Amino acid sequence: MRIQTIGCPLAAAAIAVALTACDTWGPDKTVTAPSNDPALVARISTPTPVIRDTRIVGDLIPFACSSEGLFTGPLDITMTAAHDVDLDEVIIRLVRLGEPALSSTNHFDEDDLAEANGSTKIPGGTARTLRFRTRLACGRQVPESVAADIRFEEFSGRKNSVTASALFVSEIGNPNR
Repeated sequence: MRIQTIGCPLAAAAIAVALTACDTWGPDKTVTAPSNDPALVARISTPTPVIRDTRIVGDLIPFACSSEGLFTGPLDITMTAAHDVDLDEVIIRLVRLGEPALSSTNHFDEDDLAEANGSTKIPGGTARTLRFRTRLACGRQVPESVAADIRFEEFSGRKNSVTASALFVSEIGNPNR
């Protein structure tokens, strides 16, 4: 009987902690949507994917560094919401194999998103494309892809997140052109 008495308060405490984990944002409290979670689906693209005079077909993103050593995009992120969602933050980062996950990032918080796009809300059943102008350090190694971590609040009040990514295509200098 004593084990059951101790077990019930511990179980209740564990449930209470688990339920409060979704109330605030934080690296240890973020709920990541599984890939089949229909709350929000996101896709990264470019406005006009072109390298020199060649239009890129498919989901590849052209990678080029500015003279200041920055990847400036622009990137379009199209988000489709199953139900009303309110965007909280978008974090865009370059992904390099073999390097730490903490590479250069650009944070666009709720205020940035509202200022640039008029609203942070995406009504259910609609798609919305937001344009991002990044300032990400290119580094010494060409990244394989770009990723966007999107934090949002569902219509139910549940905090959620989803990650979208797209592969880069880069041009290595050709002296014959």
